[in-house]
Amino acid sequence: MFAPITRSMTFTLGLCGAALSPDLLAESETEPAPLASTLMLGATNVTAQNLGSTTENTESYTTGAMSTATRLNLSIKDTPQSVSVVTRQQMDDFKLGSLSEAMSQTTGVVVQHNDSDRVSYSSRGYTINNFQVDGMLNTFSYMKSDSDTIIYDRIEVVRGATGLTTGAGDPSATINMVRKRPTSQWEAKTGVSGGSYDDYYSYLDVGGPLAFDGRLRGRGVVAYRDSDSYRDKYQQQREVGYGVLEADLTDDTLLAVGYDYQDKHVQGTSWGTVPYWNADGSKANLGRSTNMATSWSSWPLKDKTAFANLDHQLGGGWQLKAAYTHRESDTDGKIYYAGGGFPEADRSGMVANVSHMIGTQKMKAYDFNVSGPYTLLGRYHEMMVGYGEAERSEESPFTQDGPRAADYENVPDWKYMGNIGKFPDTVTGLSGAKDNTRQKAGYLATRLSLTDELHAVLGSRYGSWKASSTTNAYDANLQLTSVDHSSQQHNDMWTPYAGLLYDLTPQYTAYVSYTDIFKPQSNRDSNRKYLEPVVGSNYELGLKGSLLEERLNLATALFWSKQDNVAELDDSVPPDPVTGEEFFKSGGKGNKVQGFEAEASGEVMQGWNMTAGYTYTHSVNGEKERNNTNQPLNMLRFSTAYHLPGEWQPLTVGAAVNWQSDVYRNASRPVGRGADGSLVTARTDIRQQAYTVVNLMSRYAFERHLSASLNVNNLFDKKYYDNVGFYNGVYWGDPRTVTLSLDWTL
Repeated sequence: MFAPITRSMTFTLGLCGAALSPDLLAESETEPAPLASTLMLGATNVTAQNLGSTTENTESYTTGAMSTATRLNLSIKDTPQSVSVVTRQQMDDFKLGSLSEAMSQTTGVVVQHNDSDRVSYSSRGYTINNFQVDGMLNTFSYMKSDSDTIIYDRIEVVRGATGLTTGAGDPSATINMVRKRPTSQWEAKTGVSGGSYDDYYSYLDVGGPLAFDGRLRGRGVVAYRDSDSYRDKYQQQREVGYGVLEADLTDDTLLAVGYDYQDKHVQGTSWGTVPYWNADGSKANLGRSTNMATSWSSWPLKDKTAFANLDHQLGGGWQLKAAYTHRESDTDGKIYYAGGGFPEADRSGMVANVSHMIGTQKMKAYDFNVSGPYTLLGRYHEMMVGYGEAERSEESPFTQDGPRAADYENVPDWKYMGNIGKFPDTVTGLSGAKDNTRQKAGYLATRLSLTDELHAVLGSRYGSWKASSTTNAYDANLQLTSVDHSSQQHNDMWTPYAGLLYDLTPQYTAYVSYTDIFKPQSNRDSNRKYLEPVVGSNYELGLKGSLLEERLNLATALFWSKQDNVAELDDSVPPDPVTGEEFFKSGGKGNKVQGFEAEASGEVMQGWNMTAGYTYTHSVNGEKERNNTNQPLNMLRFSTAYHLPGEWQPLTVGAAVNWQSDVYRNASRPVGRGADGSLVTARTDIRQQAYTVVNLMSRYAFERHLSASLNVNNLFDKKYYDNVGFYNGVYWGDPRTVTLSLDWTL
């Protein structure tokens, strides 16, 4: 049942050295000469009537086209699924410098921190595990890096099942981060900022034509962040680099090659939450600055990605696209965090989570497709057909523990941990664990014009999914003692997509759609065969509008989703007498989710941008009991910025409001002690009541090139828990912060 809806500056890449070329200096003093006509990938044509897909330099909070949902280049109104876009302008206005900050202003996306360096995103009752960059699948198990957004033009979010474009996953959402591209004329922008808790940031972004009358273009972005934190001992430094070259090989062929790099260094890393209860069962009431980590605790991450894209016009409106990407992520850090137990009166009682986080993840993917118009039964239609593969592999070396005290993990005083030394170990050249996941599929999508008003978007994906994992064990002499290997493969996986749209007026379109997605299971049946994947189905009924010359998008949607083929315990088969493994059978019903969304995004009137979205999400399990209670039933995201007219024209002011209803999760609370003195616990909810966080922004343009911005986040310094119950504790949300920025544009 639906509830009532009342509720520092940095070095540049070699590419950036072109910024000091005589050509650039000359062009900065005169009007740029028009360039020869060239082919531009994802070009933006900004007119009084419409927007293109690129959002940079449009001053808009929406986009004119996107392809994340179907690979067809459709407007938001013509996409029969719930979508949101965080544009470059919105990221600049509210200084949304990380992916999590951008998602915190996105309709229908719940952002929660599991600890200082792991962020979880959820939508429609499920965790979001599918990410794309420029439409290419990111097959990492999770996004540890929480990317810096300085290199992106926009971030597109498609909610619901996205199996057509991503393959395996949950019916939650896909987040697609679209990189900036070279511009046809020289552009340069640089800036510095300083904020609360010694948070300093600087960047340089330069791009434009390099040679051959503009047929070779380039762009480079570098950035650096150095920040402390309101959390004790925590510090972060991040280096960002991005370079891309575009070349018109012919009048019809465009090649783009690029590389991006993000290197995050951290100190004082936590691995878990802050305790909510003391050992005597009372509330711990630990402050926001509490960090039960040693100062040397660290979980760094370095991401390196190379990519290439080819775009060729075949004629007759048909186009060939081919893309390849290779990403590598490395980590090597030791963590010591007092994440277990309950604080005693003398500040003992806590047990540390200790681990050497080391390993490498690699991802490679390629994709090619052709698309274009065709006629059938006297009417004009569009089609896209393609094939792609994506593979993720992860490997970590075997580490041999060195000598340490028997009670090393027992923390004598969680508030004073300076005398705890870094644990010794040896990184061997032996393989400890490795796993591999590979997907490959062919796909097709078409947009049919059945009548002038009635349209259908149909799609299909057919392919396979394969995964394997190996864990090796060694003795003290580094001799292999055992190998634990498992693998599973699913062929003939078919994923359909169907949407029907009816244009009520030129401005408003009603739609109904069905999408699904499959998720492999780790449970096995009595024959020790893995069960067939769970299928997550999503249904939507919605109304979309495009107003004010397509610069304002409106959308409402009712949605339902369910899971089928969920594993159920097979009571007819006893557990394995040696391993204790339990066996399962297919056919169960999983979560059922239903809800409502409404969103408005774009230009309400000249100079006034806004994005506002409300979401109601109700999720129940197979026994019809509400689950995912750590995610809010109701959520509101609102951001607006207004460029004042007249004498106040240099000034832009804005605000963002995030509200959500209460959340809770079951955890263990001490209720006494046993005869041996050990704690006895009982299951008790940890709850966060409904709360509101208000952010403000202002920007003043001293003249055409120079502006200053002031941003205040959590204006009223609201104290709230970002996450509850995880690791039996809580994670505090950020306090009030103030940031002053200075930006210069060519």
